[in-house]
Amino acid sequence: MPKIPILVIAGPTASGKSALAIEMAQCFNGEIVSADSMQIYRGLDIGTAKVTAEEQAQAVHHLIDLIPMTASFSVADFVKAADEAILAIHQKGKLPIVTGGTGFYVKALLGLQNLDFQASNPEEVALLEKKSLDELVQSLKAGPQSDFIATVDLNNKQRVIRALQIQKYGLKNSASRPEYQSLVLAPDWPRQALYDRINARVELMFDQGIEKEAQQLYQAGGLSLQAGKAIGYKEFYPYFEGQGDLASVKAAIQQDSRRYAKRQLTYWRHQIPGLEWLPADQIQTELPERVSNWQKALG
Repeated sequence: MPKIPILVIAGPTASGKSALAIEMAQCFNGEIVSADSMQIYRGLDIGTAKVTAEEQAQAVHHLIDLIPMTASFSVADFVKAADEAILAIHQKGKLPIVTGGTGFYVKALLGLQNLDFQASNPEEVALLEKKSLDELVQSLKAGPQSDFIATVDLNNKQRVIRALQIQKYGLKNSASRPEYQSLVLAPDWPRQALYDRINARVELMFDQGIEKEAQQLYQAGGLSLQAGKAIGYKEFYPYFEGQGDLASVKAAIQQDSRRYAKRQLTYWRHQIPGLEWLPADQIQTELPERVSNWQKALG
């Protein structure tokens, strides 16, 4: 089977990936696949900078609002869902455009990370997370035994849940996955300009009412949830417990977001070979030309 061409728009938080992806989808008859580990959660819209309904009307988006905020979602779950979405887009004769800031998702999708990809049911995972660790371990030991169970950390609830899903659904060899011909591009912002964009985004989130989302997540489980550990939400928890004020929460989110962007930049530059950085002040003209030339080269 020939390789499927995919365009990947990478980069750190607040670098303008979503807008660029929509523009490319309109220019090149594409559909967008989100590679964001937080935008998969329903109800977490403001703090994840999720594309709005109006933006989604401008281009078809996949892998957004997949699961409840109380559920877990692994990189293997992402790759399975992304493979399916990309294949469906390709079969319609459209260009799959992958965009998001979760570098590990992109790395795994492009086959740059060796992983065992197991089937997983998000709704089942959400129910398993409500059980105690002892109950989960007993269920695991009562099920079909295989060599991998001996390697499971029985003191780690998330790993026991993952083992239960593997036990039920089995492992799928990554060799059966589609192969991709990828073009990976990212906007290159001067560091201070990027930090200014991050600070402004956080200001906007407060104006839009992020506190309400954070309160819902806190009441649903907070730090005990996978989603509850996300920047933009976890900084509110001390405030909800009577510590600090909203000004300190905002400052903490801005600082944590800037630090996260710095880590993202390091990851993209060292873990994704072939990624091309385009100057942010020229990307509006350079990106369409670069994508067009790539498509011509593919024939």
